Amino acid sequence: MTHQAAQWIPLFPEEEVPFILAAILQCGAKLKKRNRTELENDLSDRLRDLLDREPILRDRPIELFREVPIYDRERSRRRPLGRTDIIFLFSTGISKPWPYFVIESKRLHVSFPSGWQSLVSEYVTGNQGMMCFINGRYARHLESGGMLGYVFDGDISKARSSVSGAIETNRQLLKCLATASFSKSQLSSNTDEIHESFHRCSNREFTIYHLFVAV
Repeated sequence: MTHQAAQWIPLFPEEEVPFILAAILQCGAKLKKRNRTELENDLSDRLRDLLDREPILRDRPIELFREVPIYDRERSRRRPLGRTDIIFLFSTGISKPWPYFVIESKRLHVSFPSGWQSLVSEYVTGNQGMMCFINGRYARHLESGGMLGYVFDGDISKARSSVSGAIETNRQLLKCLATASFSKSQLSSNTDEIHESFHRCSNREFTIYHLFVAV
């Protein structure tokens, strides 16, 4: 029994993902930075507080947490692979471990005392951005994950375009699969706020959903 439980590693149900992304966009619209260089961790803490009260998720079998360490489930516990920004666990009752869906967040278009910076490289090729999924740390036994861009100057269209261009430039590093590196998501037919990119991560096809909110 113990051996079977250890071998059972479920995938997060993709039908729950649209609810998560819709909730993030809904709550993200209420999120405003407290200063012009506020850290993404502080923004994500307040986003979590909003998500806890979001009706979209209230009736879903999902629990969310901040900064949870992720371990390799196929090896004995050593050092964690990393700490997720926001993680959603799907309840499967007593069957463990519960599958999860990860959202990583990054700041974009920040005006520092030294000047304005796009920070797109941190989002796309930085070790704590999309690469968390591409290098397999947060993509093991998963089919998808999400990236959330906090756009500090409010220009979502420009931020989205810059991210799209950076993904196209780094197709090989990002192990892109589709001809179009970055495109409007087919997850929802009534919004253009969600985009997606397709990659080869941990020997499986992997979708990254991209969301941007003006803060």
